[in-house]
Amino acid sequence: MNLLAIETSGPVLSVAIKKSGAKLRHATVEGYMKHAENLLPVIDRLLKKEKLKIRDIDTFLIGRGPGSFTGLRIGFATLKGFLATQPRPCYGALSLDLIAAGMKPKKHINLTVCLDARRGKLYSRSYRYYKEGWSPRGPSRVLPIDKIVSGLPAGSWIAGDGVKKFDARGWGVAPEKSWHPKASALIALFETKNQLLKKLATPKELLPVYLRSSEAEERLKDKKHARPCF
Repeated sequence: MNLLAIETSGPVLSVAIKKSGAKLRHATVEGYMKHAENLLPVIDRLLKKEKLKIRDIDTFLIGRGPGSFTGLRIGFATLKGFLATQPRPCYGALSLDLIAAGMKPKKHINLTVCLDARRGKLYSRSYRYYKEGWSPRGPSRVLPIDKIVSGLPAGSWIAGDGVKKFDARGWGVAPEKSWHPKASALIALFETKNQLLKKLATPKELLPVYLRSSEAEERLKDKKHARPCF
């Protein structure tokens, strides 16, 4: 089975291809502003290295978010373009879960992934490690930074760029190279039939998971709720 995975929710564009019987190929490009111009060329380059055409892909995998609104729209628009010409099975996983899936536990059995949601908030999800891997301890959340920090389990291991938004002393902090979701983790989840991966079959499911309104929408709400000055 030939697999193509794309992850566009974060500042690092990530694409991975796994050709049947071959080793995984993975490529990344840093910078939010480069996703639109780089996604298709990166996919094309990896396909050529494996001597594949896009029609040879059997299953598509995608990072569902939360994360950059623009980045997620780019990823899903590209995916839908592929599916419009050649319907194929499609699966997705949350960006928080992809970061957790890429973490190898050491002395820590509790992990919290925190991503910067901007405007003083964090996307967050906590996990506990069992023999089969990291298992979520609750839903993904978007909350003010102080509420996330006050609710961190004792002895937690923390990963994600949200770490930069608060004083992380007292917790273990994962290496920065593991802070971003990777397309290779999507393929690993698919091959192990991990429950963190969800089949995306309906139009409603083939949409990004934002968890919050856009900044423009939030600012409009703030203005509506602001008291008039006389």
